[in-house]
Amino acid sequence: MKIGAVYRRVSTDEQARDGYSLSAQLKAIKKYASEHDIFIDPQYIFTDEGISGRKAKTRPAFMEMIKQAKAKKFDVILVHKFDRFSRNREDSVVYKSLLKKEYGINVISISEPLDPDDKISVILEAFFEAFAEYYSLNLSSEVKKGQLEKHSEGELQTNPSFGYNVEDNKLVINSEEAEIVKLIFEQYAIDNLPMMEIARNINKLGIKTKRGNKFENRTIYYILNNPVYIGKLRYTPGRRKDTYDFDDPNTIITNGKHTPIISSELWDMTQIKLTKNNKWKKPKQHIDNNPKHWTKGLIRCKECGCTMVTCNKTKLRCNGYNKGKCSNSSTLSIEEVYQLIINTIKDTINNGTIDHIVPNKKERKETDKYSIIKHQLEQLKDKEKRIKEAYRDGIDTLEEYKENKDILTKEKERLTKELNNTEKPKAETRKKEIIENGKKVYEILNNENISIKEKNEIVHILINKIEFDSNTNTLEVYYN
Repeated sequence: MKIGAVYRRVSTDEQARDGYSLSAQLKAIKKYASEHDIFIDPQYIFTDEGISGRKAKTRPAFMEMIKQAKAKKFDVILVHKFDRFSRNREDSVVYKSLLKKEYGINVISISEPLDPDDKISVILEAFFEAFAEYYSLNLSSEVKKGQLEKHSEGELQTNPSFGYNVEDNKLVINSEEAEIVKLIFEQYAIDNLPMMEIARNINKLGIKTKRGNKFENRTIYYILNNPVYIGKLRYTPGRRKDTYDFDDPNTIITNGKHTPIISSELWDMTQIKLTKNNKWKKPKQHIDNNPKHWTKGLIRCKECGCTMVTCNKTKLRCNGYNKGKCSNSSTLSIEEVYQLIINTIKDTINNGTIDHIVPNKKERKETDKYSIIKHQLEQLKDKEKRIKEAYRDGIDTLEEYKENKDILTKEKERLTKELNNTEKPKAETRKKEIIENGKKVYEILNNENISIKEKNEIVHILINKIEFDSNTNTLEVYYN
């Protein structure tokens, strides 16, 4: 008996239009499984509801299924139709190939049964995939037309901007946020405060963005450029999320149906000043790949996690503070940092003192593998309880109980054997490696004939990061 996983997906429109309800998909799949000697464990039923099939990475349940498949927890994946698996040919080919070649798992469409070894089936499957992608692209085109039409009528097409909520698909003023919006425009246009200082002032008040993040330069910049605050709506067809080009020729601005938060006069003052001071639109400077000091990219602020960057030729300061989202304004002397790092490495060599060790990729993989197998063995115990309960309650016959128990016993033997062959990471071995590498790095850092760039590259091999705690004025080293 094969162990089967189930993947089902539906978008809201499809459910209403085509009857692709999740329950209907599962019912049909279970019927197919019982007729083809496939055991479906409820743990391996993966569901994406109200999500398009265009992109695999936007479907959390799909990606979780691929992750579980890597551990070879099931033999086949059952779907109602191939377009439930994906409406994108590239994704479909990539993931089906990965599942079959790497993990030995086939994807079976119960509504489009194909023989995986038949050449004609390969052509038919490609046809199903191509038709699904055509359907999706055509639907996307129709949706965009509808969005443009709604936008031209002043209807909202996006999530509400800071300062507004949505009621009945209409923007309504959020009074608390609206006061902050007014403050931002007034402090920039009238008080002549820089964006960084405005962001810092708002963060001191404990105000968060719509996404729950701190304010920073770019947050302020976006608000100052958003015509929603004078009663208009902006829409750019095809714009990628989290990318903004306020001069995009495809952008359409129409009159909205909502109440403005600021006056047109304040908006005009702001736009004049933005045009005058708009350093954001300067061409990108050539990036100097030669660091001015060998600690570049190494020191991080403990308070916010941002990198400490040069604030003048001799000192470092938190880049989060420079962006207005961190209150840590403390600076570090680069020369003092040099000496502190060298002394820390020396102490590690002489006394074996190590603050933290960041697991390397191999160790993380081993640890993850060990933990996954242990978790799978624990899950088997739960499954054993469930099949016993199913037999006790008369749901399964004695024959079905024995059959399921035999499957679980074999799986337990396989996992136990795999667990015994998986080693736990050896911390002492890593410690010795760090000390030996530390000796080499110590010599290099004290060698005046080696360039700053080379020192920077070498110290990054030994050290993952160094956290600066401004409250205690101390550094904590995280070794690789």
